[in-house]
Amino acid sequence: MIITLAGHVDHGKTSLVNALTGVNTDRLREEQARGLTIDLGFAYIDEGAIGFVDVPGHQKFIHNMVAGVAADQFALLVIAADDGPMPQSKEHLDILKLVGVSRGVIALSKCDRVDAARVDEVEAQIRNLTRDTFLSESQILRTSIEDPESIRQLLDVLRQVQLEQALDTTKPFRLAIDRAFTIKGAGVVVTGTAHSGQLETGQELFHFPSGRTVKVRGLRVQNQERAKASQGDRCAINITGIDLDEVKRGDWLTSAQPEKHLELTLDLDVLNDFPRAVKQWTPVHIYHATQHVTGHIALHAGSRLAAGSRKLVDLVCETPLCVKHGDHLVIRDHGLDTTLGGGRVVHANDTVTVRRRNPQRLDMLNAYAADNPATCLSSLLSNGACDLASFQTLWQLNDDQLSELLKENDAITLTGHAISRTALGNYAKDVVGLITKQINDNPSSRGLKVDAFKNIPKPVLEQVLQALVQAKRIQVVNGVYGLVGHEAALPSELEHVWKRAKTALNNTQPPSSGDLAKAWNEPQQSVQRALRELAKRGFLIQVADHRFYLPTIIEEIANQVAKMASKAPFSVKEFRDATGIGRNVAIDILEYFDAKGFTRREENHRKLLREKL
Repeated sequence: MIITLAGHVDHGKTSLVNALTGVNTDRLREEQARGLTIDLGFAYIDEGAIGFVDVPGHQKFIHNMVAGVAADQFALLVIAADDGPMPQSKEHLDILKLVGVSRGVIALSKCDRVDAARVDEVEAQIRNLTRDTFLSESQILRTSIEDPESIRQLLDVLRQVQLEQALDTTKPFRLAIDRAFTIKGAGVVVTGTAHSGQLETGQELFHFPSGRTVKVRGLRVQNQERAKASQGDRCAINITGIDLDEVKRGDWLTSAQPEKHLELTLDLDVLNDFPRAVKQWTPVHIYHATQHVTGHIALHAGSRLAAGSRKLVDLVCETPLCVKHGDHLVIRDHGLDTTLGGGRVVHANDTVTVRRRNPQRLDMLNAYAADNPATCLSSLLSNGACDLASFQTLWQLNDDQLSELLKENDAITLTGHAISRTALGNYAKDVVGLITKQINDNPSSRGLKVDAFKNIPKPVLEQVLQALVQAKRIQVVNGVYGLVGHEAALPSELEHVWKRAKTALNNTQPPSSGDLAKAWNEPQQSVQRALRELAKRGFLIQVADHRFYLPTIIEEIANQVAKMASKAPFSVKEFRDATGIGRNVAIDILEYFDAKGFTRREENHRKLLREKL
């Protein structure tokens, strides 16, 4: 178990760790000379079962304090009895809460320097400070480094907590690097806290941000030689495959290929005492584990966010972050140099492809704000379809976990999306209803094209339309979806042409527009114009300048092509011989099929690209 200390400068954090472990965590010469903790320090007891992270208490080194905290750690808030709660006491407590720490105790230090009345007074101040925080019901242990019994009592409490802790090791391994150095004869060594998963010696990992593959040559956990490491452990990892100048604090080692995210959505909790409203595009410092980047806040609604508010916002980063759903970030104001707030990552994107305030996008983000994947999936399905790849990646689920969730929600899978059976039925009703309304409102309309169904996710829409056509609830002619048996009303002049054309063109090699003009004894230009208008309305298909087909005939030819191509690519000659269509017309038809993406020409042959035209 890793214990993170927190508290104001000079409240005795380093001295307390020394009393508990016998180790002076101020390892830097400057720290020892000034008596001031500047960077992270580490100490371990009980053969590594318990580790302590000593963090700077001075306001100037808040960025180093944040780097030492992980959500699964146990907090030890140190407050001196002579000073009582001070500014960094509160700021450190805020940061612990924002990072997601949920367990801890409070050490009231330097109790030997004051009388009993002062100790009681400071305890009351601490209770007021920690009200409505995760430490509100925590023990306050009176300590003094001059009183070994008080140190023993604190140590007993920490050891009991260590025995009761339970960690989740099912997710991929992730370690936030806080130091990198070389050891003679070993090579590059990195240290950091394991944020999730398990690691074994000999395993391969990915380095963020380079994406390079490295191999674990050796492993120390809580300063002990080990073969394995787990979530929450302090690790020193000897790696090969990368040079020291490529590794720095803020980098990550992960067992899964890391993603780089410049944009993400955060469930932002603005601190109650933040001195001003958060505005649209506020510049901020963003702290994620050991990584520190700058960026801006993009609001989902309104132009301001008041202190004490909790809302979903977007963070637009200037440097990529290696975040996962549920990670906690700390946000500090760029200008005020004070903590603005923080919260949990809800969603991570490479770029936002729709308007930030798009209602469907906001519904999706609200679903991902759930505390668990089951609730999230249920919300996503109630809103429509769920992109399974994104859902599985964001929640870091294995295939068995995903299958179980789909089963619990009675969801079916369509082209990479999950959808509830109820929603699928509702989408089918919507499609038929929209087509019916279009035809009722516009008797001359044959129906709707696919881009008219904008509120249905594209992969789901394709399946819904196909199922409705197969069930003969709707028909599709030349890319227009209409009601079965419905024929659009035509103007009288087109109706006259259509009555003659549907008979004359009912052939696999129909006459050209010029031939029709001669047969009807009408100007070719007027016949051509009328045929094109019929093609626009879906009554005919124009395959070449002067060549028009009935949609049913083209569909029959397309089915014949699909059968031919299922055996092997075919030539123009083979197509001509199989259909009895003349060479010139055959070429017109095949070029039309190529243009529609139904076939593709490869030298002198055609290859089928899909089963249906």
